[in-house]
Amino acid sequence: YQSIQNMLKYIIASRPWSFTAAIIPILLTTAVLQQSFLSLSFIRILLMGIFVQAGANLSNTYFDYISGVDKKNEQCGDRTLVDKIISPSNLLLLSILCYMIGIGSVATLLIAADSTQTLHLIFSAGILLAFFYTAQPLALKYIALGDVVIFFCFGPLLMQATSLILIQRTDVSLYYYSISVGLLTEAILHANNSRDIKADKLSGILTLANLVGLRMSFIIYISLLMGAYLSSVYISARYHSGCLLSFITLPMAIDAIKKFNSNNLINLDQETAKMHLPFGLLMVVGVLITPSGFL
Repeated sequence: YQSIQNMLKYIIASRPWSFTAAIIPILLTTAVLQQSFLSLSFIRILLMGIFVQAGANLSNTYFDYISGVDKKNEQCGDRTLVDKIISPSNLLLLSILCYMIGIGSVATLLIAADSTQTLHLIFSAGILLAFFYTAQPLALKYIALGDVVIFFCFGPLLMQATSLILIQRTDVSLYYYSISVGLLTEAILHANNSRDIKADKLSGILTLANLVGLRMSFIIYISLLMGAYLSSVYISARYHSGCLLSFITLPMAIDAIKKFNSNNLINLDQETAKMHLPFGLLMVVGVLITPSGFL
């Protein structure tokens, strides 16, 4: 029973509610490229996405704690180390293990004869950005570059890497799809950073949210959600009309905006992630059931 409890602590520390950020782009890319969801390559890419994100989540928690960003007497998103639920050394080891499993799951695909230099560059960039998101000497999150990193990692980089593994080439149309899922993923981070404006300022780190303030952050949050839905309209018009199904999640977006407007930010990042999953799945369904756009 104790071992099960310990395992649950580690699983929770990896923030599994956020894995939708990696899963959806991979599912959507596979659907757009008309590849099989049962292929070994797809399964290995999915494992890579989940485990690399878990590793990144854990390393981000570790470096936020080590650098003094997450403190006992302050509000912070992940209290795993702050509340001494897991030791810092064990968390770092788990992070490294997750990175190794994620990289290992696609290692043979990366060194295969038909793999390209573009794939190697994109994959390497993704791993380095994930780690140095909070790790020194770059610590990109602390110099207001976190938003850009998240958009590119969970948008065009992940989707084109998936394309290169599945069909050995990039696909220009994926850039349009990456806008919708990338903006919504960025909205998860922005909700988190908006909640932490005061704590981040006290810690001396710079994010887009504390750079522009809470009111402008609210406007940015609305813009990110609007951008995701508007890009869905464009995709529906040009490629797959069924992607309009994503608008079923619009009430969830409106509810999230109302929570932000009332300064109810405690779990807004998780609420945004809950919206990201059905939005993405409905986009996938829309791609699968409609062969063309409505224009």
